[in-house]
Amino acid sequence: MDVRTLFLAQTLALVTSAAMLWAARAQADKRNGLRTWMFSISGQGLAYLLLANAGRLPALLSGGLGNALGSLSVAGFYIAIRQFLGLSYSRAWLAAMCLAVSLIGFIAGANYAGATIFNGFVYGLVELLNARVLWRTGRPGLARMQRLVALFYLAMGLVLPLRAAGLLLAGVQLHYLDLPLAWQEPIYIFGFVYIIVTNLGFLQLCKMRAEAEVRELALTDGLTGLGNRRALDEAMARMLAVAQRQGQSFAVVMADLDRFKAINDRLGHHVGDQTLVSFAQRLQAGLRSQDRAFRYGGEEFSVLLPDTDASGVMALAERLRVLVARPDSGSEPALSASFGIAVWQAADTADALFGRADRALYRAKQAGRDRVELG
Repeated sequence: MDVRTLFLAQTLALVTSAAMLWAARAQADKRNGLRTWMFSISGQGLAYLLLANAGRLPALLSGGLGNALGSLSVAGFYIAIRQFLGLSYSRAWLAAMCLAVSLIGFIAGANYAGATIFNGFVYGLVELLNARVLWRTGRPGLARMQRLVALFYLAMGLVLPLRAAGLLLAGVQLHYLDLPLAWQEPIYIFGFVYIIVTNLGFLQLCKMRAEAEVRELALTDGLTGLGNRRALDEAMARMLAVAQRQGQSFAVVMADLDRFKAINDRLGHHVGDQTLVSFAQRLQAGLRSQDRAFRYGGEEFSVLLPDTDASGVMALAERLRVLVARPDSGSEPALSASFGIAVWQAADTADALFGRADRALYRAKQAGRDRVELG
């Protein structure tokens, strides 16, 4: 297989990928960088088409415009990666890079090797920057894929300047696709694999993050932002497994807002919702970093406290009771909560723990509310 055939295969891969991204584009793509990636791969495909037709098209069109589009696509990939990671980027630096590459492309004209040498060093730096940011900013659940893509950016960041140095040393005034250098073929084979891995890798990263966000929404209470009942059940199952395996004690706290129905009836459901949100924020603020709060349902909340014994959970629950309470301020109704707690015992199931905590909560209500009871 000759280099021109490999270059054509790269071009077809880019054009096909661009067409698929255009067909599947969605509004959400603006937020995760995929929209920018779509424009970039489209520009790169057009650039490759122009460069592949060198000799058939005027030099300013194939070399000049081709290199200009190529620089814009390289800048676009750089931007897309940072958009995906939620990072800023320097527009001035990217504009200067695109301007320099475009000028060299138009000046070089038919001297395609000259433009390729300059681009090799410039693009190599951009590839290394992409590799660095992907490797160092791994997101939970995405780090392995990010680092795989980063390795290909790193490799390309080394290959491009090495090829540029080789062309510089060769000093042959031929189109770079016609250079009779044995290392050209493996470079273009790697380039084809690089295009596939980086494009599929970025798409996979977007897919994985979207799936994680959907899962997070499925486990989050829409009003308070705390975990919902499903999230509580999953967290409880994990905590029970750890406790049974390691014998590590933990505690469950059930909290219920006092006289919440009266707030809804007197002030309306909008104020009731605001009261729930305020309570959830106060509850969350009083927890340790390892503790997790959930909305159990209605005005009832639950907290899981790992590595906690009876005395520890009593002290924490009492502190929470004081923290969430507030007097009637006119703009906000008075608020208090009752707490029932249970500490894990060997052979406890989730139902047994919740049952003891719920009965303790009932006793707190019966004893006058705004208090803590141990089950």
